[in-house]
Amino acid sequence: MTERENVGSGGALDRALADLRALSGDMASCAVLSADGVLLSSSHEEGVDRERAAAMLSAVANLAERAARREGKEHASQVRVDAEDGHLLLVRLDGGGTLAATTAGDARVGLVLYDMRNARGEVEKAMNAGGQS
Repeated sequence: MTERENVGSGGALDRALADLRALSGDMASCAVLSADGVLLSSSHEEGVDRERAAAMLSAVANLAERAARREGKEHASQVRVDAEDGHLLLVRLDGGGTLAATTAGDARVGLVLYDMRNARGEVEKAMNAGGQS
């Protein structure tokens, strides 16, 4: 299931996320946030509060950006949050958007991040097709 606001790409963003999930078997869910924190597309299952998920993902992405700037960097290119039951992974998109994914605790996180970085171009192209940047 997906949630989209102002995305007129005819499902191109949904397809890009579906392709990423098919490529990366360790990925439990994935989502795309715009630069201003709007959830553009998500593979979260039914029952997940998408507004809450978007707010949490946006908060983590903003904290990572602030920490990077505090350290003299322009931005955080990727973030890995390890939790007891799994991992939250964020990859920055051109224009400041975020590609996010969750995995189980035993996932091959490096491989998932590799797949996310490789899929970044398709996700950005789908966002641009929908008028988002």
